[in-house]
Amino acid sequence: MIILGINEDHNAAIAIIKDGRVIYAASEERITRLKNDIGYPYQTIANALKETGLNSGDIDYVVYTTASLQNPLQFKIKRISTFKISDYVREMREHWKPLLIEKKPSHFWEAILNEPRFENVKNQYYNLDFLKTEPEDKWGTLFNEERIRLTIEQIGIAREKIIFQNHHYCHASFAYHASPIDKTKPAAVVTADGWGDGENATIWLVKDGVWEKIHGTALCNLARVYRYITLLLGMKPFEHEYKVMGLAPYAKSYISEPAYKVFKDTLMVDGLDFKWRNKPEDMYFYFRDKLEGMRFDGIAAGLQKWCEELVAEWVTNILQHLNVDSLVFSGGLSMNVKINQAIAQIPGLNHFFVPPSGGDESTPIGAAYSICAKEGIKTYPLDNGYLGYRLLDAEVEELIKKHGIRGNYKVIDNASTEEIVDLLANNKVVARCVGAMEFGARALGNRSILCNPAHYDNIRLINEKIKFRDFWMPFTPSILDYRANDYLVNTKNFSSPYMTIAFGTKPLAQEHLAAAIHPADFTARPQILEKAVNPEYYTLIQTFEKKTGVGALLNTSLNLHGEPIVRNAEDAWHTFINSGLDALLLNHTLIIKL
Repeated sequence: MIILGINEDHNAAIAIIKDGRVIYAASEERITRLKNDIGYPYQTIANALKETGLNSGDIDYVVYTTASLQNPLQFKIKRISTFKISDYVREMREHWKPLLIEKKPSHFWEAILNEPRFENVKNQYYNLDFLKTEPEDKWGTLFNEERIRLTIEQIGIAREKIIFQNHHYCHASFAYHASPIDKTKPAAVVTADGWGDGENATIWLVKDGVWEKIHGTALCNLARVYRYITLLLGMKPFEHEYKVMGLAPYAKSYISEPAYKVFKDTLMVDGLDFKWRNKPEDMYFYFRDKLEGMRFDGIAAGLQKWCEELVAEWVTNILQHLNVDSLVFSGGLSMNVKINQAIAQIPGLNHFFVPPSGGDESTPIGAAYSICAKEGIKTYPLDNGYLGYRLLDAEVEELIKKHGIRGNYKVIDNASTEEIVDLLANNKVVARCVGAMEFGARALGNRSILCNPAHYDNIRLINEKIKFRDFWMPFTPSILDYRANDYLVNTKNFSSPYMTIAFGTKPLAQEHLAAAIHPADFTARPQILEKAVNPEYYTLIQTFEKKTGVGALLNTSLNLHGEPIVRNAEDAWHTFINSGLDALLLNHTLIIKL
């Protein structure tokens, strides 16, 4: 059985599962090159069918990851992809403030809809004319009809084979079925995010293959608060929350304490749920006023500390209530690796897994898994995260001819591992674009920028000459599995193949991985790499270890700041020539700047 999962929200993505195994997953942004692109992922579906050799008629079910999307206007303008920080601030002032504080109607969206810059947004496949002709209370139903129409038009599937799945059940299904935990033992499945189908967190117990929903809530507002604080700190919501997390460890406790008290005075844990100590009228102006005059790093630190404490308390209650020691966790909040570190340290939690990229881009996998479970098809956990576009040698050669590369750069065909390692050992920065593209937000070696992690100055080098990103942001290491215990404080030996959990580090890591751990608190969110997952990348790091004694590489995603991770050879070349990268590996062809 072949099932196609589709997510249209941030960021739009698809997944294909065949007989219980994920065979393809990718985001639309990788093709359109529009960061966090949203809407119907038409091009990714077409590419996935081509890559997998499937015909549209081979698909048995199409399953959408949210049952009801109530504001299709946001899809017409591609709000999350096109809004600037100033637009979000305007939304606060002209929409939410009138509605929530002044208790009067807002005409913000009507004004936005009529702005020329939003009239002809690229790659818009929906017919949304009803937004101007039909009342708002009909939009959700009409949009679902449009979703069905588009699916039938592209796939040719029968209407009754199109399913709209509950948003949080998709998150939960991904967390559970993708995980390698022992499925014969009862496990808690927890989701938490900003919003989806009327909830922002759910708790499930899975025992003997039977799912029981223990609780769902709309009061887990941590992700929403985090989003608005991101905006208050002058960064972009839905995209830069990770920057707030990266900033948090720099603040001393006396700087962060006032902000922490502001947050602590609002939301609190109430058993398996949450409740307000003091409920704000809104989540922007309230915190703007309360945090006025406090330092930016203290705000970030206070927010992060509060979130970690609340989630750890909440999960502790869940484990005790369900009497389990196994937990899987997904949803947008699971992208916060420091929260996951706090969960990992809970006493009595012995089995913990956070799957790759727990935001909405992974819900198509969960949606497809959920149909497998419903149909009685055995599901298989993810073996790896390399689920997208595959770079072919013919494409590499075509790129070299197109740009006349051989005459202007040093080109080594069939480059050996030793030649690549020599560059890395000599502190050169090498981009690696090979084979199948990683799924999700984290690069795992196949679309990565690599360098020697022992040289602390490489943080500044990559930030200023290649990634053009904020100076305070840490990089991450890809660590050989047998060296993980040398570098990481991981007493429970939790698996971390997808950079989804932060760990403390040992003194040797602070020497060997100086550029690949957080400079302020010395934590790392590693990719602990096993040879079977990516043999060529493993051999590269192993060869680097033999030459330098360091069993890891600094690994950051192959892209320029603000752009999606590269997909193909042309994208990689664009990044190479517009940055200070020293070398680019395209499959087995090594290109070096002269």
